[in-house]
Amino acid sequence: MKKTIPIALLTMLFVCACIETYAQTTIDGEFRPRFEYRNGYKKLPDSSTTPNYVVTQRSRFNVKYESAKLKAKISFQDVRTWGDEVLKTDVPGIGLYEGWVEMLLVDSLSLKVGRQELSYDNERLLSKGDWNAKGVTHDAAVLKYKRFNWTVDIGNAFNQTSDATFFGTDYSAGGGNYKTLNYFWVTKQVKNLKVNATGIADGYQKTGTKNTLYIRGTYGGGVEYKLNDLNIAARGFSQTGKDMDGKDISAYYANVDISYLFIKKLTVLGGCEYISGNDATDTTNKKVNTFSTLYGSGHRYNGNMDYFTDMPKHTKGAGLVDGYLNIKYKFNDKASARADVHYFKLQNHYLKNKVNIDRYLGSETDLSAQFDFSKEVSLTIGYSFMMATSSMEIIVGGDKDKFASWAFTTLTVKPKFYKETSK
Repeated sequence: MKKTIPIALLTMLFVCACIETYAQTTIDGEFRPRFEYRNGYKKLPDSSTTPNYVVTQRSRFNVKYESAKLKAKISFQDVRTWGDEVLKTDVPGIGLYEGWVEMLLVDSLSLKVGRQELSYDNERLLSKGDWNAKGVTHDAAVLKYKRFNWTVDIGNAFNQTSDATFFGTDYSAGGGNYKTLNYFWVTKQVKNLKVNATGIADGYQKTGTKNTLYIRGTYGGGVEYKLNDLNIAARGFSQTGKDMDGKDISAYYANVDISYLFIKKLTVLGGCEYISGNDATDTTNKKVNTFSTLYGSGHRYNGNMDYFTDMPKHTKGAGLVDGYLNIKYKFNDKASARADVHYFKLQNHYLKNKVNIDRYLGSETDLSAQFDFSKEVSLTIGYSFMMATSSMEIIVGGDKDKFASWAFTTLTVKPKFYKETSK
């Protein structure tokens, strides 16, 4: 790996320098160190715990090329925790984050193939996971159509662990990853109204088998209406098929957001997410009623302290209701502040020692501010705290009487090393 990465970079630079036809080539990077104070992040503290301090860093090097009929991108990244490598040791850490080409087939129709980010709508089901230092990319082929305010994407992915096999498609060593992914995304803009529809089918290989594939289907859509400073959005999805254990799925998701821009600087948004879960008191039901948010953004929703990023796991299958209020104030083009408040409640019943617990879990407050020093440099700071109940103790662990808090500082620097437009 030590030799392969520099050779690949030099090759890309040489190609960029030799382009003679009309094209645009950009070489840029990203350096993003983040400091975190954790004393209740993802789990409530208790009498045996002490605060954690950690610094993580993401470093990316991107080469992008675009011409009339071809787009391409190759992106390398290194993700590390400060101090995770012993001094004077050589530990290769650079890997491929993105590597794709998009070719124009005919007018308005293109094909994008390779390792790429899948990001749609508000990223609730398919996201690039930007908060996570590693990010999220998929090995996929996506057919893209865009014309007359219509946007249609059809994506397909098929995963294997090695090309050293010659018979069968056993993916039991896939580490819990999906074996197949097929989806479509359709959106249409009509004046102030934007509508979209989504269908996602992901397949997982049954544990202990070599060929049995269980397919989970997620389908639905949303509408968004904008009128001057008012914005109303609603989304709904249904989930069917089978989970990895072969159990039938019958789950659903609903979301409504209403925001309004006051005095051109203050934006207030109120909304609610309703994520279905299992009723522990219904012993006759054998179906899975907990909705999974698939490969969507976890940190952007349900509080910055990330208590609920995996619904089946983090709610013990009971689902979640999250009512929230967001207030954002923009001081100027370079500084803004935000305050979020979340009200958490289990969507369905959960039993502890055969006793039905109170579904109210607690509330979380997230405070943050962002400063843009230039187009290339920004600083984000934040502080969050959780006011938990006894039910939260049961669901996530820890002690509700211990004050749970979390803080972070993120420095993001995105230098542009090279840009050329040739004709």
